[in-house]
Amino acid sequence: MTGLKRPLRPPDWADTHSGPVRPAIATARGAYETALGTMPRWAEVALAIRNRVVGIFGLQTPDMGQGMADLPVLTDTDEAYELGLEDRHLTFTILTEMRGGEAAVTTSIWYNHWAGRLYLPVVLIPHKLILRGALRRLA
Repeated sequence: MTGLKRPLRPPDWADTHSGPVRPAIATARGAYETALGTMPRWAEVALAIRNRVVGIFGLQTPDMGQGMADLPVLTDTDEAYELGLEDRHLTFTILTEMRGGEAAVTTSIWYNHWAGRLYLPVVLIPHKLILRGALRRLA
């Protein structure tokens, strides 16, 4: 587990996407790794561009060699798997929960700086496309 400090206040923004999970996927971590462990090629390219751009501004550019699996883990149980990252502009977590034959993926964001408010709208469209495609891989 990591020393990530999740803010004590409610998230400034959050969304949840859910979908059915085939019986062979028994844990939240298994669902996460199946859904988001491998990114589509276009998303890998987008993340590489993002890392180059934000690196100029001193923001973290975590290694995404294993999709988002390289992020610090906060929770790892059969029912819930959560990872996240704390940066200057925002803190975010991705929580995958098993809910009786379905997996729910919740992204939560806390703004740490005004730049986080500018950053979020830029990533929302790819975020939603990635999650919808990821959840289809679970069925």
